[in-house]
Amino acid sequence: MRGISVPGIAFEMPVIGFGCSSLASVGEKKAQQLLGTAFDAGVRHFDVARYYGYGEAEGLLGKFIQSRRAEVTITTKFGIDPPRRTNALRLAMQAARRLVQLVPAARGFLQRRAQGLVTGGKFGAQDARTSLETSLRELGTDCIDFFLLHQYAVSEKSPEELVAFLTGAVQAGKIRYFGLGTGIENTLRAIESQPELCSVVQFENGVLQRDIRKLPQGGPQRLVITHGALGAGFQTVSAFLQAHPDVRRNWSERLAVDCSRDEIISALMLNYSAQANADGLVLFSSRDAARVRSNVKAVLEPEFSPVQVELFAQFVKRDLMPANAPA
Repeated sequence: MRGISVPGIAFEMPVIGFGCSSLASVGEKKAQQLLGTAFDAGVRHFDVARYYGYGEAEGLLGKFIQSRRAEVTITTKFGIDPPRRTNALRLAMQAARRLVQLVPAARGFLQRRAQGLVTGGKFGAQDARTSLETSLRELGTDCIDFFLLHQYAVSEKSPEELVAFLTGAVQAGKIRYFGLGTGIENTLRAIESQPELCSVVQFENGVLQRDIRKLPQGGPQRLVITHGALGAGFQTVSAFLQAHPDVRRNWSERLAVDCSRDEIISALMLNYSAQANADGLVLFSSRDAARVRSNVKAVLEPEFSPVQVELFAQFVKRDLMPANAPA
């Protein structure tokens, strides 16, 4: 099984983690089933944020890990506040879930409307303190493994007071590590000007968006967590192959796999991300239990050689990416 060792974590961490951003959208019963499926398949790292599910996702994860806390690690994030919980909000969420079940295409519209209900940029020391205490309570734990600034952007204002609070929280045993969960450009700016915030960095990386290669080489050791290995990128690759049967046959012959099968493409994409971030963690998310199992198995028990994965990445770059894209 592919794993990494992180100082302060008592067990080797499997390289694939489960993202909990959509937990609250499926209802409590299915959310617990999905978490259980991921855990049984071998996942030991779960990623959540204070605002996911309008503030409900942490509680769902907390309920699941009650009897498993010593066996898992948790990332949660702060800086984006969810709306205040009210009965009206709960009823609206229930109605939205029913609508998405009936009309799946409505999910994107509802997500865009929902963005107006949250408040970002909450990175003061008091904001961090309030969010941390809330997250500890919701997750039902006394320590969060990775506490990240959510969609942080470097500004002229010094983060000295925030860093002092976070450092104190580490010393108090309330968090193990703090860092950033933001886009690659903000991450690079922070590494250059505010490296004290960058012992853990989380950003998007995949075969169509190879942002991990932009990180500076050398320097302090940091844990890199990536997300976005599948998602829209998977839809792009899958649709391209369906529309170009000659290319699909060529890829299949050269890779010695059936590239008409979605599970093969998703496995190759996940393995690319794991291979590109060999010393870190790769996140994925799914609302389908069967896909959760197959995605975890694809990474922890890979059926492809590193040479096949690299050749797949070369084909994607040649056939789908602009000529000036990174290698």
